[in-house]
Amino acid sequence: MIFKKHPWIFLLSILILTTSFKVNDSTVTAENKYSAERLPTMIESLQHGEHYTIQITSIGCFHGKRQTITVFNKEGILTASLNNKRKILSPFDVNELIHFELQLREIPLGGCTTIDTYRISNDYETFTTSDGTCSWQGYKSLLAIF
Repeated sequence: MIFKKHPWIFLLSILILTTSFKVNDSTVTAENKYSAERLPTMIESLQHGEHYTIQITSIGCFHGKRQTITVFNKEGILTASLNNKRKILSPFDVNELIHFELQLREIPLGGCTTIDTYRISNDYETFTTSDGTCSWQGYKSLLAIF
């Protein structure tokens, strides 16, 4: 067998195979980054008369803060509230909420002293995760909606 006589050929073939997969994987665009077979986000699942909340708790060495965003669907009109501010959501705002949740569900572990905990809940599901990366700060795009 050629691999026994020349082991470097085996290693070279492995390198070529893995490199070709990486090249193909890097062509993924932002639009199809998330699987087409993913579950719908909470805002995509929101029915008439329903609501869901996004609770953001940030705790660090010198601070502690909690904010809650509530999203409502009233007769097909999506609105959100934060700190006594209420806003009708534009298609851009809805996309920001979808993008936020998809990123949140894939957030890696971190090692930072500031921990941001996110809790997204509706009548059917509660999803809780923590971000200790000190680099994501995905909540800023949500707060910018208001």
